[in-house]
Order: sequence, then structure tokens, then C-alpha cells
Amino acid sequence: MFASLGEKLRLRIACCLLFWKDGLCVCELVDSLKESQPNISRHLKIMKAAGLVEERREGRWIYYRFISKMEDFSKDLQGCLENVCGCNEVQQDLTRLKDRLRLRKAGRCIVGIQNQLQISRS
Repeated sequence: MFASLGEKLRLRIACCLLFWKDGLCVCELVDSLKESQPNISRHLKIMKAAGLVEERREGRWIYYRFISKMEDFSKDLQGCLENVCGCNEVQQDLTRLKDRLRLRKAGRCIVGIQNQLQISRS
């Protein structure tokens, strides 16, 4: 579990998942974190293998969130993550995430990746 959070991007993903507990799709994370889709997907796979996140499919979208049945240890870990989420970079991620979530309809992502051209040029 600690090894899976030992990478900066995974910590940033974790902070976004903490912010939006109902789950985020990959495209929302791509736009919010300004990272490529394959990179976000790879890191989510690592976090899932470590038992940190779960996924649910709704049509063509897959939503990721922290595991719902958190044990006491996991809750303590989540408390530590909340402290990390206060840094400048993560706050910028969360601002972009809030903007991105406004594109949802009825609580669901419907638009796909919006900043792909910007990401591929970075």
C-alpha cells in the first residue's frame, strides 16, 4: 500500500479521489492532472492492485474511488493523505477537477477527455 503511494502522480490521484468520493473517470483525472490517459490508467491499475481503489463500470465509463470498506488502518492512511492534499500543486489539481466536474450531466461524465491537445503538447 505504501509503495503504491510512493510515487508523486499516484499521490495526486489519491487526493483527487479523496476530494470526490463518488468516483472519478479516467478522462476527468487526465484533464485535472494534465497527464496522458495511458499514464493515469497505469497508475490506477497499480493502486487497484494495492487494494486502494475499486472500479465500477457505467456504460463506456469506468469510475474509480477509494475502497468503500476501509479498515481502521486504511482510514488512518486516508487521514495522512488529506494532509498531503494541501500542497500547492494538488490544490491546482483540485481546482481543475472542480471545473472539470461541472461538465457532468446527472452526476456522470459524458464528454471524454477535453484537454488532450494541450496534454500532448506538454
